[in-house]
Amino acid sequence: MKPLLIMLVFLSLWDPVLAGINSLPSEMHKKCYKNGICRLECYESEMLVAYCMFQLECCVTGNPAP
Repeated sequence: MKPLLIMLVFLSLWDPVLAGINSLPSEMHKKCYKNGICRLECYESEMLVAYCMFQLECCVTGNPAP
């Protein structure tokens, strides 16, 4: 009976963990500050203007005015 209870608790806690992991792809390539795009890393032709969730970078093409 005790192993069954442990297994049920483990399975009930596992869903929120997976939900947190699966939200990363939905944040990538999302529009952000100053018409930028969230990426893992900005390209050389882009400028970092802000940070998105999960430490993604908000990148804008070119060199925008401050």
